[in-house]
Amino acid sequence: MRHIDHQNKQIQQQIEEFRNKQEEFSAITRHMSEGLVLLDERGMILSMNLAAMNLFAVDGKCRGKDFLTIDRDAELARTISSSDIHSEKEYCTCKDGRDYQFRITKIANGEKCLGTVILIIDITEKMQAEQTRREFSANVSHELKTPLQSIMGSAELIENGLVKEEDLPRFAGHIRTEAARLVELINDIIRLSQLDEKPSLPYETVDVYALAEEISEELQPLGEKRNVSIKTDGDSVQIDTVRRLLYEIIYNLCDNAIRYNREGGSVQIHVGATPSGIEIAVSDTGIGIPPEDQSRIFERFYRVDKSH
Repeated sequence: MRHIDHQNKQIQQQIEEFRNKQEEFSAITRHMSEGLVLLDERGMILSMNLAAMNLFAVDGKCRGKDFLTIDRDAELARTISSSDIHSEKEYCTCKDGRDYQFRITKIANGEKCLGTVILIIDITEKMQAEQTRREFSANVSHELKTPLQSIMGSAELIENGLVKEEDLPRFAGHIRTEAARLVELINDIIRLSQLDEKPSLPYETVDVYALAEEISEELQPLGEKRNVSIKTDGDSVQIDTVRRLLYEIIYNLCDNAIRYNREGGSVQIHVGATPSGIEIAVSDTGIGIPPEDQSRIFERFYRVDKSH
């Protein structure tokens, strides 16, 4: 009898230890941002953490079900079934507008498969970054190639004696203009690279209204050339900021407002204080941004006009 009692106590202790480890495992996986699915050797669900349940829109009752009943992605099923105990397989797919990577690993005891671990990682940001990198490369290549081709074309005509002597100043001026454009583009790329490194930039107190007026005056020649008026109104407000960066932000907004305006149009810069901070508004009578593109205005290198 004592021997049986001792065995019962050992069994109860082992059950308690197993329960504690299971609760500890559940607590750890519950707070994972990645999805985690454990399958037995037949593909039945042993465990699924909260992130995975949210992804597949199921609850805890899915335990013991065939994984294929909650996800009918045929390609994922083939990847799981074709994976072996000697290597990890990966599968990428899109669900609800987001990109996910499935890392599938078999658990083995010798040559016998005991089950499968599926780790699901949200790679949406990674994919977007890769897309941005490709767009950046394409844009930079195009933007740099255009002035270079123009310079080479003009230089080749001069070299082959195909330019009249009276036209030489015009061609030389064209080469100088395109070379200056090329230098400006390279400086923009260098500046962008420096900003990506998050350097420590000097802050100073800036009168935003005075800065807007300065920009307005600087853009007057461009406005007159395109027959677009530019005016500033509002109040004098001050802010601690990096003057050069704020200048570039307002300048670029106004420069675009002039360039994409209509003949005889106008650009208005308004500066003022609001309960939540300082407002800088640039409004114009130009073509505007189509509604389908407005959600993308803060994407780096995104252009509505793809020809540029």
